[in-house]
Amino acid sequence: MRIIATGLLTVIAGLAAASSISAKPDSSHYVPAASPRTLVPAGSEAAFRAYVTTGEGRAAFEKIKADFDRDYLAMPFPDEPLTYGDPSPSVRDQVKADFWRGAQDVCGRVSGVAEAAALIWKVTGEEQYLAKAKAFILGEVSWSLDGSGWKQGPQTGATDIFYNDEAHFRLWRKLPLVYDLIRDQFTDEERTRIIAHYRVRGEHSLRFIKESCTEKLRYNSLAVTPSSHPVRFMPMTGLTALALWDDLPETRAWWDFADRFYADQFPPWGGDDGGWAEGVAYWRGVIEHAAFQDQLLAMGDPSAYASKFWKNTPYFQVYNVQPYRHTQFGDLSNAGMFNLEPVVAELMQHLARVQQDGRLLSYAELCTDERDTPVEKGLAGLDRIYPTSAEFLIRNFIASDRPLPAPAPLSTLPLNRHFTDVGWVSLHSALGQPSDDIHATFISSPYGSFSHSHAHQNAFVLNAYGENLAVTGAYREWHNSPHHEGWTRLTKSKNAILIDDQGQKPKDQASQGKITRYIETPRTTWTTGDATAAYALAQPKGHVKRVTRDFIFVDRRYVIIRDVVQLSSPGKFTFLLHALKPIEWRPEDATALIRSHDATLTTQLLTKGAGFKGRVQDHADVPVDPAYTQGTAENYFTTGKWDEQSHLFADVDTDRKEHVVYAVLWPERSGFPAQPLRTSLGADATLTIHRPDGGIDTVQLTDSGQLKLSSVTQ
Repeated sequence: MRIIATGLLTVIAGLAAASSISAKPDSSHYVPAASPRTLVPAGSEAAFRAYVTTGEGRAAFEKIKADFDRDYLAMPFPDEPLTYGDPSPSVRDQVKADFWRGAQDVCGRVSGVAEAAALIWKVTGEEQYLAKAKAFILGEVSWSLDGSGWKQGPQTGATDIFYNDEAHFRLWRKLPLVYDLIRDQFTDEERTRIIAHYRVRGEHSLRFIKESCTEKLRYNSLAVTPSSHPVRFMPMTGLTALALWDDLPETRAWWDFADRFYADQFPPWGGDDGGWAEGVAYWRGVIEHAAFQDQLLAMGDPSAYASKFWKNTPYFQVYNVQPYRHTQFGDLSNAGMFNLEPVVAELMQHLARVQQDGRLLSYAELCTDERDTPVEKGLAGLDRIYPTSAEFLIRNFIASDRPLPAPAPLSTLPLNRHFTDVGWVSLHSALGQPSDDIHATFISSPYGSFSHSHAHQNAFVLNAYGENLAVTGAYREWHNSPHHEGWTRLTKSKNAILIDDQGQKPKDQASQGKITRYIETPRTTWTTGDATAAYALAQPKGHVKRVTRDFIFVDRRYVIIRDVVQLSSPGKFTFLLHALKPIEWRPEDATALIRSHDATLTTQLLTKGAGFKGRVQDHADVPVDPAYTQGTAENYFTTGKWDEQSHLFADVDTDRKEHVVYAVLWPERSGFPAQPLRTSLGADATLTIHRPDGGIDTVQLTDSGQLKLSSVTQ
């Protein structure tokens, strides 16, 4: 038996954070003496040219150059994006979201063209590419950095970080690095103009980041509230410092700020176990943070990728993301689903090389997404999407002196993993074999329900045999859309419970859960979540005494859930279950049936002394914006559809001060099992399960940590 005691985690969090990060000396002495210091550093030009003409980077470079010659060599510099009204996310609607994304597309195109042109020139020496890179840099520095006039109608200044931070991000993360690569090709007058603009843009960027208290953030902690965008903007703060090292003396302070952040504070969203509290989709921000690690790697700094977080964070994807599209916790932009994407697979290959971990290579090889890999994509559809193929080319060049390890089977990993830093538990029956795997993720997170997290403590997602079965609501057309606010963020869109028709408090870091138990035995994995605090915030003071959920994976075959709710006065209990396909509710035995294409899920509910009243709802309380369901939204791409889902609300038919409710979930390949699932609850709270495969299990569990599982065969 393996027992991980988690009750002490909160108590020792501060000590753990302090002890898990090794002291790191100032990295400034690793900064190269001469420019360029980024992209293709001084002294590496010949190696880079060989890498992209005869080495591993040849195919990617040739595709970038072919696309550039066809689509961008003759492309004129675009008009400056204009303001579109009040930029506050809280008042953004579908029309503003289109303009907001459109400005990002323009900026991504400007920086992407400049980057590709400069790299092609570096390899070929052809002046037409240098001219294009220079023209785009000089064009951008003519843009305004004051968007305050938006109240007077469309105005310039829409790419300043204080108006559209995402537009600024797509310029600032690249253009200073491109300038660094070709700085000696500008005249003195041109350099003066460029540096004057970069000084202001850089000052604005740094002020935006520091105004969110990013300097005070703590590793794996909410002691200071992190803000998602300023944290994501930290890599470019360090990289632009290196790019402008010879031009702006203040960039030394930028570098020190970023270097210390990554040494002592990153990530605030996770910790030693490699978790990411904002969820699997926003974990992709790790790709951006990895750019800073790659720069350290290129400089020879031994701290690159050396922390426990960097060693473990790839496994947050391995354990929580399947090759097929499925729901998962946190905001998901791809029509409410996520999967192993080509860009993530590419990063996994890079990390496999950097960390000499062949299991990451095996995971990358599971990718079945039909979208192009970065090598195949080239510059196709160059827009706001990042990282670009050119960025991956540079990243892979940096690590090209390390051998690619042989693939190692994922079967060498434990089937289950508890990410203690973020309160996620991932359970598998066949890790790395999607068509055979029963995969459940259970969450009870100390990070609450703010930022890109939802009111989802003690909720679960269950996939099996390559199919979505018990799903979580995750549609988000744009941040804070009516549907996002009125459904996706809320507990009622999760496989969780309601108390008196109320869920947990959304958008509040105090709306927390915690994993209080994680025990593995040869037959079971038993985890317990405590969401009392999250529910109590949404109820009258003192009403909620206890809300816990036991989640038990038995024989890597099925799941048992026990919910315990204790209230100050009798209250209503509602069990929630959601599916992509219509749920059939069978009231005579309180059973919910979910049928997907190649798998089914049978869920049976039990409680002593009461029954259940179920209703199935075929729509969300707040609909998805029709521009997205109809595919008319501009500047938005998805590989899936915005379909209506099915939602079961099963109420215990008696209000009580204490509810103890059991659920047994049996996934089955193809159709429903030939033998029905039958369960009963004895007077002594012994749960008897007549399994569809012919076995009979009896289960007793206590709050003191005892789980008794006995079996007989019919």
